[in-house]
This record gives sequence, C-alpha cells and structure tokens, in this order.
Amino acid sequence: MEKFIIEGGKKLCGKVEIQSAKNSILPLVSASIISGGKTRIKRCPKIKDVLVMCEIIREMGGKAEFSSEDLLLDTARINTWELPRKLTGEIRASLFMVGALLCRFNYASMRMPGGCNIGERPIDIHVNSMRKLGVVVSENEDIVFSGNLAKSGEVTLRFPSVGATENLMMCALKLKGRTVIKNCAKEPEIVDLQRYLNLIGGRVKGAGSSVIEIEGVDRFTKDEVSISPSLDRIELGTFLFAGASTGGELEIRAKDIENYRGIIKIFENNACKIYNNSDNIYYIGFSRPMKGFGKIVTGPYPEFPTDLQPQLIACGCSLDGLTAVEERVFLQRFGYVEQLKLLGANVGVYGNLCLASGGALKGTTVSAGDLRGGAALVIAGLFAEGVTEVKNVGHVDRGYYKIEEKLASLGAKIKRVSY
Repeated sequence: MEKFIIEGGKKLCGKVEIQSAKNSILPLVSASIISGGKTRIKRCPKIKDVLVMCEIIREMGGKAEFSSEDLLLDTARINTWELPRKLTGEIRASLFMVGALLCRFNYASMRMPGGCNIGERPIDIHVNSMRKLGVVVSENEDIVFSGNLAKSGEVTLRFPSVGATENLMMCALKLKGRTVIKNCAKEPEIVDLQRYLNLIGGRVKGAGSSVIEIEGVDRFTKDEVSISPSLDRIELGTFLFAGASTGGELEIRAKDIENYRGIIKIFENNACKIYNNSDNIYYIGFSRPMKGFGKIVTGPYPEFPTDLQPQLIACGCSLDGLTAVEERVFLQRFGYVEQLKLLGANVGVYGNLCLASGGALKGTTVSAGDLRGGAALVIAGLFAEGVTEVKNVGHVDRGYYKIEEKLASLGAKIKRVSY
C-alpha cells in the first residue's frame, strides 16, 4: 500500500495541467463497445478507474492500450454481453456498459457495481428508466437486462442522474423511432458522449439541456473515430481549493470556461483575483487570509458539484469565518469529516449540512476512505502545520493521475511512499 507524506505550509504557485475529465472518459470507453470499431480518446490520464475499465474491455475480448497520452480501443472482437464479475465489483462506472451492451447485443449481465463508499447509491433509477423503454430486468445474484422487446419512447427521470442519462442515450441509439429523455443531466460530460455517439453514426441532439432526443439508426461506422474529452472540472476545483488553502497563484489553461462557472464564481465572490492572459489561460491569485465561502448547496449541473464538496469543506477549515455545505445529492457523503477532526479541524455534520471554520490544523496520520474524501485530506495536509501522512491513497488514484507530482511542481512538499 502507499501513502502521501506532506509537509504543510507551502504556497502553491505555477502552471497546472488539467487532465481530461474522468467522468467523460469512463462512459466513452463504455460507448466504444457499440460500434465494434476503433476509438482514440485523446489526452487520457492513466488513472485507476480508467485502467479498470480497460481491463474489463480486454476481459470481454477487446483491445485497450495507451499510445503516448492517447487511449486506443478496439472492440471488434468483443463477443459477450456478460461483464466480468470481479472487475465490475470494483468500479461503479461498469454500470455504464449496460446501455452499450444492450445496443450491440440486446443483452447485458452484471453483478452490483462497486465504487466509492459515499452513502447509498441505488441503481433503481437506471433500472426503472430502462424498463420504460421495454427492457426486461431480472435481479437475482446478477442483474440481467434483456432488450429483445425494447422500443423507443419517452422517459422522464425522477432525478437528473448523469449515469442514467448516459445509459439511456446508449440503450436507445438503435431503437427504431424517436426516444426522448426528459429531466436529464446537463453536464459537459453528457455533451462529450453525444459528440462521440454522433461520430460513430448516431443521431442524438439536446445534450446540455434538460431534454435529449435520439433517432434510432440501423448501423454504426467501423472507421476509427477520435475524440478529445472536456477538461476535468473536479480536478480543476481540487487544485483551486488547494491554492485557496495555501495561498499563491495558479495558471490554468481552460478552453471552455463556462463549463467551470459554478466552481469559479465562489472564488470570484471571495476576493480572489481571476484574470486571463489570453482566451484560454487564466491566472487565479489567492490572497491570504481569505474568508469562508458562506453557504454552498450541491446539486446537478450547473450547480456546485457534489464531487467537490469534501475539498470545499477541507479548504473551509483553513479560512477565516464559516463555510457551510448543504449536500443534496449524496446525503451521507461526510465520511471524511472524522479524519479532518484528527487534524484538529473545526468541522461538524448536522444531517445533510456540514459546517467548517478556520483554525490551526496540526499534521498527523489520516486515512482516505474514498476518492474525493482522500483529495480533501491532501488539501488539509497542505495547510496543516508539520507533517501529515495520508494513507490508502489508492482511493485518490482512482480520479487523479500523479497528483503528488503536480502538487510538488507547484511548490508543495509531498511525496508518495510504500508502507
């Protein structure tokens, strides 16, 4: 196992290269199954979740390999609709493959997906929405989906779930007629998936709005297609909160700045200096001491993302005044708070509300219990006095590629060691 050793109190200054979005890449890997052709995903980070998805592709008979920074996929020889049980138990994103397998084979089978321990995350919204399209679902030891009777139609999601939206988009791609998904997720990652599905021959429109329409098609291209995913909003926010905790100035290249507006505006409201040198390069100066962020509410895009809630709270523990987060997506996503308290953080949980205020943090040994909670502990360690050890950093590796090297290049004193 590995851990990070962090010596706190160092300002972060310099250029940050933001990776392609994890939450775009995982459904794109899934969607590559549909055509049975070749796909190139540009600037794909070798994070743990991507590597597991690649192994699933290989286990099913396909090819997945890296060429420099690009991920090359070839799914021509996939000849099974059964997802490997051990691997799907490791990663929730394996659930995205159900829609792709239904589109290609009319069947899919999997065990209950794994993933981060951040509270209850039922898959009923996926199952019920597919049933509305006529998919027959049998839930026993494994979950088996049969699309033989599936047909196009209208589905209104009870919550704008990103994963359910993506599964429906893939499932409906070949259904004769028009499928309409209402109250769907609007994230930039949904737009990326629509771009890819249309590249392979699909007819999808509306991504980025609350209504997506899919016209069924008969066949898909076998030619290699190439796609550049959007930048990772969550990695961007993680580095911004790290910078706000320690002070300094960061340079970030962000082409589609509107994708990050819900994140950046809370820094603009906190007297941070944000200015751009060109259309794509932004400088963010973090003056110290900064004030707490006040009350933030998580919600579906374009609201503040739940995947940045732990990092926000960790940052709030270093700022003057109060930071309050009302969690409306994963109501129990506060497992990391007890670890922050070991560092001396002024933080408490009251139902689905978490309150944090600034104070002195002192380095100690803490343990990551999930991906984003682990990132929060890294942020706290960067601010804390003395040395902090963050154990179980395999959780962090699920979403960040060599985060310790990026932070070190900005002036942080952080290293990875085995134990």
